[in-house]
Amino acid sequence: MYIGIIAEGKSDLAVIRNILKGKIQLDSSNMTFLQPELDFDETDLHNMSKEQFSNWELVKQACVEKNKLVDFFSVEEERYIILQIDTAEAEEINYEVERPEKRANPDYSRVLRNNVIDKINEWLENQLQEKIFYAIAIEETEAWVLTIYTDQKRDTCQHNDPKDELYKVLNRKLSKKDINKILKCDNELEKFDKLSQKFRRKKDLMRYVNLNESLKIFCDSLIIKILK
Repeated sequence: MYIGIIAEGKSDLAVIRNILKGKIQLDSSNMTFLQPELDFDETDLHNMSKEQFSNWELVKQACVEKNKLVDFFSVEEERYIILQIDTAEAEEINYEVERPEKRANPDYSRVLRNNVIDKINEWLENQLQEKIFYAIAIEETEAWVLTIYTDQKRDTCQHNDPKDELYKVLNRKLSKKDINKILKCDNELEKFDKLSQKFRRKKDLMRYVNLNESLKIFCDSLIIKILK
């Protein structure tokens, strides 16, 4: 089995790679990063806007154009693609996904996830769904990573700003040495690989998914589709 990943950014690629290692014991040699590109050097990235290499709109573009997907599936072997997208910008023009009421709504993550999947399938013109895994991070992938570090028992997407909460928790819990080692990495892939490395252990991942419903649904979907 071979899996390609299309994601908003390099940090998302790192997190998903570690999840695949922990959940289905998939080796890195059986994964490929289709988007964003990893062959830009630091000079390239300095001269590019963030939107050119890390953006939900580029995920949409890949779905609408379908070239990367069709090319990836042209090989005669068992292949799947993971499409990763956050919901933080769900209401923006050209994304335009309806967000359910969040406060005191136990179905918030599930309903919003389904709404995003419907939108992605619309972009795909309802093609290729049998070969797609949907990694819908509610509200951000940082909410998934936060499950590793939080002491709270509520769903980590309930924070108004999971990214901000993650860095607050890291600064409280990690030593200055570890903070310098992780947070000062220039490369987002390397940084989030370190931050999410505990996802590689199946036993640990099984515990973390109980702190974020969208993470749990994604992990469960991997097993359901592969075993069919």
